[in-house]
Amino acid sequence: MGLRLLILDLWTPKYIIRKELANVSELTTAALESLLAGYTFKELAGTTKQHVQVDIEQQRANMAKTQAKLVETLEAVLGHEKAVTIGREVLFSVGENLGNQIRSRLGIGSSLKDLTKAAKILYRVLGIEFHMEWVDKSNAKVVIDRCALAEHYSKLTCEVLSATDEGVIKGLQPNVRMKFRDYMTSGCHNCRADLYFNEKETME
Repeated sequence: MGLRLLILDLWTPKYIIRKELANVSELTTAALESLLAGYTFKELAGTTKQHVQVDIEQQRANMAKTQAKLVETLEAVLGHEKAVTIGREVLFSVGENLGNQIRSRLGIGSSLKDLTKAAKILYRVLGIEFHMEWVDKSNAKVVIDRCALAEHYSKLTCEVLSATDEGVIKGLQPNVRMKFRDYMTSGCHNCRADLYFNEKETME
């Protein structure tokens, strides 16, 4: 376990939350804008940059509203099924690259403990609280108890943007797979995702 991972798990300074939140926002927004630019006029892209300094809660809200608007536009252009499929493919790749970056920066090892700490830090940046429930030695569920983004998301936004989370997990731990099943925005009390571990991760 890297020292930075240990420290940030105990305490994540606001300036780091702001920085990482801006990074996530930029990566996901740019990916969706680029995707839209391939199907629409260029004028639809490049209109979502935020330059005004705001508090962290508003920063999260601005990001979520922008993501929701872009996903809704994508659905209007491509139709629901294609928008979800293509949007998820693009954002999974974004998430995997982000997970790889975080793994390298924080010195994340291959243990489940490292994965859990890294996920906790990233979700703290996004304003998300979660816990894990084990099903058996190789399967667990992630249960999201609070999500600051849900107020601004629709079920469609969650369907597409959750691929980013799934990609991040793949980037953090290549042998762990995550798949969302339920969303608060569809009327569920919690968001839930399945986690599948190989034998190595479950032993460590």
